[in-house]
Amino acid sequence: MTQAVPHGRLPAAPTTSPTAPGVDADGAVVPPAARRSPGGEPGPEVDAGPADLGAAPRWSRGDAVVLAGVLAVLAVLWGRARQTWYWTDEALSLGISSHPLAAMPELLAQDTSPPLYHVLLRGWILAFGSSEASTHTLSLLFALAVVPAALWAGWSLFDRRAGWMAAALAAVNPFLATYANETRMYSLVALLSVLVTATFLHAFVLGRRSYLPVFAIVLTLALYTHYWGLFLAFGAGTGVLVCLALGSDRRQVFVDAVLAFGAVAVLFAPWVPTLLFQRAHSAVGWALPPSVQLVRDDLVGLVGGPVPAVALALGAGTALVAVLRRPWDRTAVLVGVAVVIAVVAIGAGFITSRSSSQWHARYLGIVLAPILLVLGVGLARAGHVAVAALAIVAVLAGPINVVRLDAKSNAKALVEQAAPSLAPGDVVFAPIGAVPLFAHYLPPGLRYATTTGPVADPLAADWRDAMDRLATSQADLILRPMLDRLPGGGHVFVACPPADASNLGGLPEYIQLEITRCLEGQQLLLEHPELELVAPLGFSVAESGTAEAHLLRKIPSST
Repeated sequence: MTQAVPHGRLPAAPTTSPTAPGVDADGAVVPPAARRSPGGEPGPEVDAGPADLGAAPRWSRGDAVVLAGVLAVLAVLWGRARQTWYWTDEALSLGISSHPLAAMPELLAQDTSPPLYHVLLRGWILAFGSSEASTHTLSLLFALAVVPAALWAGWSLFDRRAGWMAAALAAVNPFLATYANETRMYSLVALLSVLVTATFLHAFVLGRRSYLPVFAIVLTLALYTHYWGLFLAFGAGTGVLVCLALGSDRRQVFVDAVLAFGAVAVLFAPWVPTLLFQRAHSAVGWALPPSVQLVRDDLVGLVGGPVPAVALALGAGTALVAVLRRPWDRTAVLVGVAVVIAVVAIGAGFITSRSSSQWHARYLGIVLAPILLVLGVGLARAGHVAVAALAIVAVLAGPINVVRLDAKSNAKALVEQAAPSLAPGDVVFAPIGAVPLFAHYLPPGLRYATTTGPVADPLAADWRDAMDRLATSQADLILRPMLDRLPGGGHVFVACPPADASNLGGLPEYIQLEITRCLEGQQLLLEHPELELVAPLGFSVAESGTAEAHLLRKIPSST
């Protein structure tokens, strides 16, 4: 028996035989001659599928065993880098999360991030500590969760094979492997991306209204995790417009959109004043405006590089073209809307970053889900070619290397060389973002100064109007009062990026100014008549040469 179903609010995959009425041999919906166009003509009749359109996929014991095995292998492979030393951005998260929850709103107002990840990290630190292995484990768990989430998304939206292909792509994805060992929110963003995309497609394309509250909740969580969630929301909103254009039940789509996105707006509204304050007082100019080539390169890097990208394009592309050639097919509509979400989100990020310079490849985790789903569908229909494509990606992009402890930063090594000489009251001078990193590793009781002035709380970086403050800061005014209070025999630890004023061309404006001010302070300290150099501290860092710090001692007065 068939019933009229609004086009764009498609039913679940039919559970009847391939030759059931309204379904062809491939399981695709075959519309009769009469269709409902956007103008209101009669609509198509298709097989409505089971009564419970939100029914969960039927799992077997074999599926559970395979999934558990994959997660166990990934936990070992990805977890090998859990003890990698922290770098600047990770220290920013650690510093904020080291404070009580009541202090976080004010601290985050000085930062550029929303609160959810920091709240979760706060609880994790209280339970398991703040070591590298501990906090990286939290990110590892989020990254591992992407694999079953992708499996569920592909299986419930398309079919079992598509789900496993999406899960396989997640398992060999270099983005997840990298940020599984980063004390930042990016693996959580990727997980929420999968949940947002899947629940949106369930609710708005397949018309499964029970998913509306879930979609509203996970989208709100995405917004509270990273501000690029706004671009994903914009992509989803554009997806609603596609559903309105294709569907006959426009009133229901509109009502659902108002309810879901209205709920998100209400839930996110309490944080909007902080977001506006951050935007008005952020440290602009820390990144260069993105070019189209940069966007292309970053998207290619999201799947492992040019060769894996070509392998996936060839492996999934032909099958996807065949799918999209049947525009009334359930799979084609789902794939099309997923592509729209990804393209619009990326485009919004690109356009916004052209003026605000906020683009970075690590933010692209927000569109990882539609990419996994679309490629998963293509590979699911590509036969043996899919196996070859996955093998290429696994070999070329999989995390088979052993990561060095200093792969991200040499700060811990510098501290280990300087710490034995430092005592309470000694001075540390470093760039704004580096102070929380050194404060995490250095002993307590030290006095800190950044390129904009003395620091009361070294675990928190104050980015408010940092560009303006750097433009007017003077190393002499910052450091001389601190040196006057330093007793004879006291020490100064100064660490600046490994650069000099002659090779800053091409760097973002903010980075140039930050390094210039740091080098000015370093030069003042090295030439100060009351200070003597104890030792230059160096440690080789891959891809960035040898970073240096200096340990100086105040010469005791002879009187």
